[in-house]
This record gives sequence, C-alpha cells and structure tokens, in this order.
Amino acid sequence: MSSKYPLLEALIQESKGTKPLGVVFPLSEPALETVTQLREQSLCAPVLIGPQEQIALLAKKMGANINGIQIVDTPNNPIEAAQTAVAMAKAGALAALMKGSLHTEDLMGPVVSKEGLRTARRTSHLFLFELSSYHKLIGISDCVVNIAPTVEHKKHILLNSLDALAKIGINQAKVAIIAATEVVNPSMQATVDAKTLVDLHRDDAFFPGALIEGPFGFDNAISATSAKTKGIDSMVSGDPDLLLAPDLQAGNILYKSLIYMAGAECAGAILGTSVPIILTSRSDSVFSRVASTALALRLA
Repeated sequence: MSSKYPLLEALIQESKGTKPLGVVFPLSEPALETVTQLREQSLCAPVLIGPQEQIALLAKKMGANINGIQIVDTPNNPIEAAQTAVAMAKAGALAALMKGSLHTEDLMGPVVSKEGLRTARRTSHLFLFELSSYHKLIGISDCVVNIAPTVEHKKHILLNSLDALAKIGINQAKVAIIAATEVVNPSMQATVDAKTLVDLHRDDAFFPGALIEGPFGFDNAISATSAKTKGIDSMVSGDPDLLLAPDLQAGNILYKSLIYMAGAECAGAILGTSVPIILTSRSDSVFSRVASTALALRLA
C-alpha cells in the first residue's frame, strides 16, 4: 500500500472492521486482487457474489488465497449476480456493494430499479482526492453519474455529498460551485445554476452549517490569491472541501486530470442509495479501490 497519501491512509485505518461488503461478479484479476487486499487490511468481510466455480478457477490461476471468504453462488450472468447482490443489500445482509468485472449499467440497472436501492434522493457520486499541492482532502461531485444535472439535481448532489463529508468528520464544509467563470452569465447555464443554489441556501439553508459560494472559476475556487486578484471577497476561496462540477463532462475531465497529471489518488462512492456503492474502473489502482471501500464503509 502507498505511504504517499497519508490522509487517505488515515481514512483506511479508521474504517477497519467486519462489515460485509458485497463484491459483485468478481471475475477479473484486479477484482480478486482487491478482495485479498481488503482481507489483509482487515477492512471488511468480503462476500463474493457470482459463479463460484469460475471465481475459484480464477483465484487458482492467480494464486490468490480466497479460502474462508464467503461466496454466494449465482449463474454465470452478471445481471443475475447484481440482482442477487441488490436483494441481499436490501435485506440488510450487505453494508455496501463493490462493482467487480461487470459493466456499470449491469450493476446500476438493478440498483436504481423500483425494487432496488433507491431513496428519496437522486443518485450521485462523490470523489475524495488527495494531492500534494492541496492541504486537505477535497471532494468533487458529480463526475460519474449525472450527465447534465438541473438545479434541483445539483441540490440533491450537494445534500448527498455534504452528508457524506459530515459522516467522515468534515463538518461545516466549504463548497465552491465551479464554472468557466465567476461572472453570472445568462448564456452560461452553470453560472446561473450556481447563483440560484447560493441564493436558495442563503434564504433557507438546505444544509445548515455548510458554506456554499459560487460561481467560481476553478482558479479562484482553489487559489485565494487568484480570487483576491480578481476582487472576489470569499470565505471559500483557497479552502474548499467540496467542488460542485457544472456537469459530468467537466467533472470527469477534472477528475482524470488530477489522477493522470497531478499525481492524485482518490476514494469514491455512489450516494443516494440505501447502501453506498463502489464503482471500480479497470484503470483504478488497488490503493484507490481500497480507499474507496474505506469511504463506503464509513458511510454505511
């Protein structure tokens, strides 16, 4: 495991326990490698949900020790494995779910179905990033789920994200709603949405204690010096705990830029469901998968 990311390491250490984590259709080497790491770190009790024979064959081929790990045998069909996992989570048998080697839509279809794990809140995703150029963990939402969120969707994304931050001890969070500019421009919907959300929260705080400001350009959200240069008087600039992205494209590009160009690592989870869900990617590091599990278990 890495020692370059002490804040995420601390999150992992603080999240250890025996909560059951459903790993759905773990028929890839990264999925089983993650499972063995989770057990070595004593982070949770992994429960593998998928075709037992194929899982055992893959583990043998890899030399991965999965002895003693519970396997819930399903047909060799990712959607059926996902349906089984969702039913178990709904029954209270699993604290969180992790995507194995199935497609995201094969997992999320059963999750967001009427009989699935939906809540009154809109489903969204939160990343927590650690990078050497920033003084604390910083959240970004939503980079994964909501393609073109409306103001009402963004309010749900904020509520989900702020709830999650509070559960890991980040209270009275500072939120920067980012766009391409800090000027409200009717031709740029993201800036109008930002002002609407700030006004809503000022008039009737939908998350008491949080400080929500915007719109910000990315520069004046992250840099107090940049904000001062542009004449922006802000209590958030230079110190946000959460960036609210204008849409999925901007959020997704930002998140990948931080990973591939800024050397960041991250933990991420799906929120707004009755249990947290970890959406792994084939390109994720094992450290990121473990950190994401730690985050989900803290939220469970």
